[in-house]
Amino acid sequence: MFSLKHFHRGWVGALGLFIASLTTALADPGPLAQAPILTSAASAPNILIVVDDSGSMGWRRSGQPKRPMQQAQDAAISLLDSLSNVRVGVASFSRYNFGGELDQPVVDLDTNRALIYKAIRDLTPRGGTPLVGTLQHMGRYLVGLGGTVNPGNSSSSSCTTNGQFRGDLILHPDDAPRAYPLNEVLPSGPNKSWRRSTAPSPICHWCQKNFLILLTDGWGWGNASRPLRDYCPTCYHPLISVAAALNDIDLRPDIDEFDGSESKNNLVTYTIGFHTSQTLLKETAKKGGGLYFEADNEAELKAAFAKIGEDILAHTSGSASAATFSTSLLQSGTDLYLTTFNTEHWTGDVIAGRLDAKGRPGPARWSAAHQLDHASDPETRTMLTWNSEDTPPVSTCPGSSKASTASKARPGGVPFRWDYLSTLQQRDLLGQASASGNLVYERKWGRAGSGNGQFGLPFDVATDSKGNVYVVDYDNHLVQKFDRDGSFLTQWGGLGSGSQHLDHPVGIATDKDDNIYVVQHGSHSIKKFSPTGDVLASFGGYGLEPNQMYYPFDVAVDADGNLYVVEIQNHRIKVFDAAGRYLREWGGKGSSAGRFWTPNRIAIDFGGNVYVSDYVNHRIQKFDTEGNFLAQWGSYGTADGQFRYPYGVATDGSGNVFVVEYFNRVQQFDAAGNFIEKWGSVGSGDGQFRYPRGIAVFDGGVCEGSSFFVADAYNHRIQKFSSPGSSHISTAIGKARLRYLRGERSNEKGGWGFRERESLLGDIIHSSAVFIGKPSLKWPAGGAFPSGTQAYSRFARDHHGRQGVVAVGANDGMLHLFAADTGKELLAYLPGNLFSTAKSQGYHYLTDPDYSHRYYVDGTPAVSDVFIPSRFSSAPNWRSVLVGIQGSGGRGLFALDVTDPEKFKESNATHTALWEFSSNDDPHLGYTLARPTIALLPNGRWAAIVGNGYEHTATGTPTSGQAELFVIFLDGGLDRKWTEGRDYLRIPTGAGSVGRRNGLSTPAVIDTDGDRVADRVYAGDIQGNLWAFDLSSKLTADWKVAHGGPLFSSAARQPIMAKPEIIRHPTLPLRGNEPNLMIFFGTGQYLVAGDNTTTDTQSFYAVWDRGRGRLDRTDLVEQVFLRTNQSGGRITDPDRWQELKVDYRQASSGDRYGWYLDLPDKGERVVTDARYRDGLVFFNTLVPTDPRPCAAGGTGWMMSVDALTGGSPVAPAFDFDDNGIVDPEGDTEVIGGDGKRKKKRVGYAGKKYSSKNGIPTGVSIIGDSRYTAGSGTDESSEIVVEALKPGEGTLKGRTSWDQLFPE
Repeated sequence: MFSLKHFHRGWVGALGLFIASLTTALADPGPLAQAPILTSAASAPNILIVVDDSGSMGWRRSGQPKRPMQQAQDAAISLLDSLSNVRVGVASFSRYNFGGELDQPVVDLDTNRALIYKAIRDLTPRGGTPLVGTLQHMGRYLVGLGGTVNPGNSSSSSCTTNGQFRGDLILHPDDAPRAYPLNEVLPSGPNKSWRRSTAPSPICHWCQKNFLILLTDGWGWGNASRPLRDYCPTCYHPLISVAAALNDIDLRPDIDEFDGSESKNNLVTYTIGFHTSQTLLKETAKKGGGLYFEADNEAELKAAFAKIGEDILAHTSGSASAATFSTSLLQSGTDLYLTTFNTEHWTGDVIAGRLDAKGRPGPARWSAAHQLDHASDPETRTMLTWNSEDTPPVSTCPGSSKASTASKARPGGVPFRWDYLSTLQQRDLLGQASASGNLVYERKWGRAGSGNGQFGLPFDVATDSKGNVYVVDYDNHLVQKFDRDGSFLTQWGGLGSGSQHLDHPVGIATDKDDNIYVVQHGSHSIKKFSPTGDVLASFGGYGLEPNQMYYPFDVAVDADGNLYVVEIQNHRIKVFDAAGRYLREWGGKGSSAGRFWTPNRIAIDFGGNVYVSDYVNHRIQKFDTEGNFLAQWGSYGTADGQFRYPYGVATDGSGNVFVVEYFNRVQQFDAAGNFIEKWGSVGSGDGQFRYPRGIAVFDGGVCEGSSFFVADAYNHRIQKFSSPGSSHISTAIGKARLRYLRGERSNEKGGWGFRERESLLGDIIHSSAVFIGKPSLKWPAGGAFPSGTQAYSRFARDHHGRQGVVAVGANDGMLHLFAADTGKELLAYLPGNLFSTAKSQGYHYLTDPDYSHRYYVDGTPAVSDVFIPSRFSSAPNWRSVLVGIQGSGGRGLFALDVTDPEKFKESNATHTALWEFSSNDDPHLGYTLARPTIALLPNGRWAAIVGNGYEHTATGTPTSGQAELFVIFLDGGLDRKWTEGRDYLRIPTGAGSVGRRNGLSTPAVIDTDGDRVADRVYAGDIQGNLWAFDLSSKLTADWKVAHGGPLFSSAARQPIMAKPEIIRHPTLPLRGNEPNLMIFFGTGQYLVAGDNTTTDTQSFYAVWDRGRGRLDRTDLVEQVFLRTNQSGGRITDPDRWQELKVDYRQASSGDRYGWYLDLPDKGERVVTDARYRDGLVFFNTLVPTDPRPCAAGGTGWMMSVDALTGGSPVAPAFDFDDNGIVDPEGDTEVIGGDGKRKKKRVGYAGKKYSSKNGIPTGVSIIGDSRYTAGSGTDESSEIVVEALKPGEGTLKGRTSWDQLFPE
């Protein structure tokens, strides 16, 4: 046996033959994990929780039942309650050293919960907020403050302290490395009470991850050490500099990998702004490699901690899919393809290497990521998608001031270009977060200054009936008028007491005649102007009399011209008629209905309803024009429908209410106060705000669309958000996102500020690479297959020299097709059903700087040569068709014509993209975790056969919740419509309900009579049933579940997630035993968060189908493990059947229908397909734990047992002792001789997977070698190439459809 070192350092590869790809588990219950659980490292991460214990954490906030410190303590403990197998420490702010205090050094959480929780509970608010010093001190603690000097990598899995490093630290290691003495970089460490701490470093192992969670309600102060100041060009604050440095520097240079190569032991920093909103904290987290969250109450704080916990567990790298080969038999020129992922940056790769005649890999031939990153021009990429809408997007309305650009959108396959996209697709890329009518960021104007179009402090905004925008500038004492696109028109005012002057204007409104009313805070009055700025009237004046005003702040005008004035200091609303005569008032200070606490803004809708933003009460109140209270909504907080100091209110023509908050958000409600939508966050980017002060709405109807304008006070600008129906909407951000997805990089650091990418190729987790070479299936001529000039042999001859292609799905949202000889991308396909306007979904989410992993195209495609018509011709032709799935990324499949790679062009989009089928077409289809098989069926049609997968959403139908087999005809849907019974079929099992949803996993498709037409299907389900489906009739109405129920049901809590392996029974005749098939499969799941901690006993089964169904474990022989002298070896009982005196022959009279083997290790399971070869069945198991430090995610066993009995092979099956050959000397063990059985030598049934890379992936066999890779989290991976007992080299005896390789 020898190892293949990974071709590209820093990546981790994965193995498995494409006909035996990893089939992810189907669990019940629980939502699908959106990050790979396969990568949970066995070396527990260090988590240091730093809680702000300054004095302000003891101040009770308005409307809050607890003080911030108590909320923080409860939330931190809630996070720790949800975690295990991590190490945790607690820190706070010191009273003695202008920095941090180490309240509890990092210790194992599971054995020290009481100690850690006490440290959190003992925190008491007092003192200041020395954030910079605290973060710097925690960095020194990770370096170590006491203990052995430079001890290196610990060999103990229970290590929690590991001495201290002494020496130089290398700053800027990746670009301009420079060594500095440790004491200059991190001069001192944290205190323990009033003394300096002497705690050793908690970093024990080279693969250990280190995280710091900083929770604060204050602004950071302090200075960084000299070497850390201005650590990066955009590090404008010392706190950001320190976080960036600690994320960049190796804090323990003495701790290296097993082979002595360097590893980076750095720190990832997360920040939580508690009752505060700070760009500083967001930038600190960004530069520190973590995430930033804001919270204003305990629920939000717990949610923030929970998200951080999820992200911490995902900070690993690994591999979960399979390697593939360019030929089915080992021969000269065979290529090996590895797919990889790295979760640090969510990138991936496909790497090609060539095998020699003995199966040994040579150097890398190409890297797809390298090729894609160095492509000349992203605009030249061929990228296609699917448009499912029948009508093109509306561009403009008649009479629009802008020229209309004709949309090129059309249903079906289209180029991934803006003008070809559907309305939904464009809305996705625009970042529009809901359906029709929503508003999106359009444009901004203004900057700090006193010139035309500049603002000192834009304090409020209003619009007139034409869409003109009026802004009051508090500092410049001006009103400025703009058109709706921000073009400056005029201004008036200026500080003074004259009729044209203004004195600190704070509010503005318009009436039905477009007159303008300006509220002056300085002179306690309101002035009325014409649209051109001529003074028409003045009202009020300082005083408490009815006709006077006392600190007016805003005004609104009803349909009769009456003025409704907000008096902020008197906490009331005063009403005047059009001439300024006092009419009435209501309010008064308080928190009950109809009373106010510092009201600031007011609006009146077309129905005469009055809305007031009640600032300190954090609510909106609704009245009629007489002041009668009608409704209220809101409370303090950041949840939908809550407010943090509402500072503006406006209405549109539909009665919707828009509220802007001082803390940087806009929310939309209906007239009853039901939440509709929200926009904004803190910052200076487009769509972000810094303490806005006012909002106005222009409702232009269907053609003009709606817009709202925000006075973004401390960004000194106006921002405009518009509906997609508006002729004025800017598509700039949507087009920028499209260019980003095409590979353009300019907006990653500057421009729109999209997510930075290390590589264009996204992570590849559950998709193996599939090689598409020359047509080689050798379908027969005649019978169910065409003959003569349409024979398959003619097609194969005509395409004998076609270019080889490698297809793979990636979580950058695309299926990629690469040239097999160079790795150059030939085509990228973005499934249309993955476009979404929902938050944290769709393609816009890939550009989000706060992106947290989700799956997109996360499954292995299937490819076959088929004889079908096209959308453009009813006459069928041979073509090569790829059917792709989305795994946990979506509920859909798609089909591409990959016959001729030279035709992978945008101009051929409608020919290349054949169809898409998703849960929108049938809600019984769940997440497409099950890989399809493409086959010819007895009704003469080719189909993709697939299980209905996980979490389907159907309700109210007779089969809702059931496991079902989908038969999707490849020539169905060519008209872009899917009709059940004509274009596709569902075959329900009857197992499952809405309350306990079931799902069918990957099917094995069988040809039982040798006519090359598929007629039987086997598949397992989530609930542990194995099903047989009878498709043998030419009438689809007769296709059904065989046996009238499940063929076999496993033990409780044993989901079947892997595709079964099928063979003919090798010793018994077909007659009387039809269909006489042996089905091999394992149980277990590894899909849902928490699966890596489950310990239910799982099994491997061999079940004989001879026509009887409803079998269970009692119908099988229980195979057992025997003692062995080798801790890394397993032996099963080769004499078990003889000892029990049972056989297959009299199964109907009480003998056995197969065997099962309960897996002995805690948590052991089978999640990959088995492989049959020369009388043996090979399968790999997964054990999601491993005591070795830095072993990735667990370990497993490589098993090979006798297919008929489950016993150890009589002769050695594989090279157990790693000497490169299979021989009895080192690859067998003697059993018996104990008086109970005769002594004899047998081969091993299993071998512990000993690679440092953890969990073995699926079985890959080519020639006389078995290839196994692991799920490693380190920076280099081994593919174990192991000698097998020489065999025939063919797939004799196997009947699965996609295992037939006529060559």
